[in-house]
Amino acid sequence: MRAFKRPQSLGMLVATVAAAGLVPLTAGAADAAPPAKPADYAGSCPTAGTITQGWHSGHDGVDIANNRGTPIYSAGPGTVIVSGTASGYGQWIRIRHDDGTVTEYGHMYERLVSVNQRVSGGQLIARMGSEGQSTGPHLHFEAHSSTSSTRGMDPVPYLAARGVSLPCTPGSGTPGTNFTTWGTSVRVRADARLNAAVVRTLTGPTPVFVECQKHGDVVNAEGYSNDAWSYIPGLGGYVSNIYIDHPAAWLPGVREC
Repeated sequence: MRAFKRPQSLGMLVATVAAAGLVPLTAGAADAAPPAKPADYAGSCPTAGTITQGWHSGHDGVDIANNRGTPIYSAGPGTVIVSGTASGYGQWIRIRHDDGTVTEYGHMYERLVSVNQRVSGGQLIARMGSEGQSTGPHLHFEAHSSTSSTRGMDPVPYLAARGVSLPCTPGSGTPGTNFTTWGTSVRVRADARLNAAVVRTLTGPTPVFVECQKHGDVVNAEGYSNDAWSYIPGLGGYVSNIYIDHPAAWLPGVREC
């Protein structure tokens, strides 16, 4: 793991990024107004299947039925706040998203994420099951306004506001950004190799969605050495993790390609 440090131009970099509207500038703003609530994230389809029960006064979510083992995905980027067993659900997962809302997933037979893990939109988090109070394999999906909410809101308009219509096909929706690059003249390559074709060059800090990461050629730059590369589908290639603005050499919450 590399230490979280940057060249002397860090202050200028942060100011440049903030001025471009890419990230909020909070450091040194003692009298600034409270930060605005994060914008709604761009959603991802939680699973494929048939809706067998919708949201109503006696049912806080929507049930999507399919075969046992059907993949279940995170509806958006966020942090896992619950992953375990629960009465009624058998097993469940809760994810707090960057806009403060929470999505809830129940009845799976296998959980693939743990508490405090950072996940991206569309990331595989579980497999469908029929544990707990259930009559067959399905995903019970809920959406909450906050972690303190006791009643789920209707998931259909909640997801629709984020670009996903139920029922849906996994892979639909546009994943939100989960990282930001830093530096200038950052080369995006067709593969995680220094001799791979350059498909794009970033002129400055850029919000990106990192889909996955893998080990490739060792890059020596900016005082670091790292063989980890991030795949950014929106840019059509890989960027050395040295140029992803995160203190970890291997990004947490991002699967391996």
